[in-house]
Amino acid sequence: MPSPNCRVAICICTHTRTDVLKLLLQSLHDIDLGAWRTSDVELIVIDNSPNPMTRDVCVQTGATLPFNVYYTTEPEPGITYARNRAVAVAIERGAHFIAFIDDDDLPQSDWLRQLLECQQATEADIVFGSWVLDQQMPEWARGTGIFRPPNKVKREKKDGRYGLPSCASTCNLLVGRDILERVGGSGPIFSHLFCDSGGEDKDFFIRAYKMGALLVSAEKSVIHRIHDAERYTARGLIRRGFKNGCSQVNMARHHGNVKRILKLFSAAFIKFLISLFVLPFAICSKKYIMHHLYRMAKAGGVVYATMTGRSIKYYS
Repeated sequence: MPSPNCRVAICICTHTRTDVLKLLLQSLHDIDLGAWRTSDVELIVIDNSPNPMTRDVCVQTGATLPFNVYYTTEPEPGITYARNRAVAVAIERGAHFIAFIDDDDLPQSDWLRQLLECQQATEADIVFGSWVLDQQMPEWARGTGIFRPPNKVKREKKDGRYGLPSCASTCNLLVGRDILERVGGSGPIFSHLFCDSGGEDKDFFIRAYKMGALLVSAEKSVIHRIHDAERYTARGLIRRGFKNGCSQVNMARHHGNVKRILKLFSAAFIKFLISLFVLPFAICSKKYIMHHLYRMAKAGGVVYATMTGRSIKYYS
């Protein structure tokens, strides 16, 4: 049975996405907590672009939910500042576990219960949930291979790059207070070095893993990824591809070595040339055009970050 003193904070970081945030809050109305009490659960919303509309959604929609909703702000722009603020507020308010979910995703009703039950069974420090793609995603986007949920084999693989499973992400995550405080003892839990490029979540997981944290996957905990329309445009794919390339180099710089960076650089250069050559032949297929544009942008991000030491300001 769950501990009667086990408090859980659901943390949502949001930035000018009032409509999707409202849908997420509404989806939590029928949350299935199993044996956990609603009085032991609190929803914390961190507004990283403080505005009255977001506050009003939290107050009005939050009033219909079976647990308390706490709204607060983080005026310093950047995903790392928002996440660190979420952790600080949750711990300050007595949380023993923190569940992260993105503001534009929709969880299945038992998503949190599955995370908690998995943690209880394994005593893990960090539990990763899974996700499925948006059913409204255009077929061409699904066919590019850019947007992929973790399959069962990858979820269970424990020896991936940097020791993390493929489903390692803050979009569906349960993390214990103890490991957060241990990692936070040596600096920000979510490093500001990754504020612009992203990857701050994986950086945290790697540091926690190196400290001996137990990482497990709860495949029955599922959320639905809901992407905005911009993500499916050429501009959106190019920006995200470039960002991901920068993030790869940034991660290798802090957790890999020179050999890893040089390998990324050479592979990116080859992929860029191949996609540049193939692109004219893919003109009749939007799926292949977008695939190769993304690949070229990602390779460009790797080259740019390797040569300059900088990255695109994607999250600022």
